Amino acid sequence: MKINNVQTSITSAALQKTDSKLSRVLERLSTSLRINRASDDAAGLSVSENLRTQIRGFEMANTNISYASAAQNIAEGTGNQVTSILQRQRELALQASNGTMTAENRQTLNTEYQALNEELTRISDGAQFNTQNVANGQGLGAGGGTVQAGPNAGSNLSIQGADFTAASLGTAPTDILNPANATNAVNALDAALASTANQRTNIGANINRMDYAYSNNQNSAAMTQSAEERMRDFDMAEGVMERTTQSLLNQSATSALRNFNEINRNSLMALLNG
Repeated sequence: MKINNVQTSITSAALQKTDSKLSRVLERLSTSLRINRASDDAAGLSVSENLRTQIRGFEMANTNISYASAAQNIAEGTGNQVTSILQRQRELALQASNGTMTAENRQTLNTEYQALNEELTRISDGAQFNTQNVANGQGLGAGGGTVQAGPNAGSNLSIQGADFTAASLGTAPTDILNPANATNAVNALDAALASTANQRTNIGANINRMDYAYSNNQNSAAMTQSAEERMRDFDMAEGVMERTTQSLLNQSATSALRNFNEINRNSLMALLNG
């Protein structure tokens, strides 16, 4: 009897062990995860959570870059319109330089010329992203702004400033009311066109840099996601094999425990009848 009781206890413990293992395998198969809680793999869970933090950081960094790129594209679009205005003003100045023009003709040309100066400032002041100026030397347009472009603190890119107002470009004080003034205006407009082109070049270079940063974040996020999945995901084929093994062991332990219980019951009945 004592031997049977010991054997029964051993078999019962084995059954509990296989039950536990089978439950864990079934949980992993149902979730497709190797690590469902810290007890499954404490060190692996810590590394996995750090990787997940990085992945979310890459995603948010790309959101930041998208906002900054949008702001820079607004500034570049304004610069494109400014270039067209300056080209038109230069045409007017060249026309006013012509000796065949009368004073009245130049007055008419100057009216359009000054209206375009005002338009330069109006569109530059109106160019905004999220209520912040981007093209008049104020707000983001002042330069010095930064965008968090990576998952970790300090991974910053600058936001290129711009100022396309007539005052900044040097066309505000010019007029084309006489040939001499018109010649001076041409020189000022050439300088304004050069300044505008230089600012647009800097903005364009910054947009390209942000595009590369965005692509790099996407690639890094994908690689980090892959590493996290390899660490945390469960090998389904291995899981199916383990489930089969544990199921067979569980069935064997259950059958053995049932047999020992039957033996014990028969032995007890024999003793009682004897």
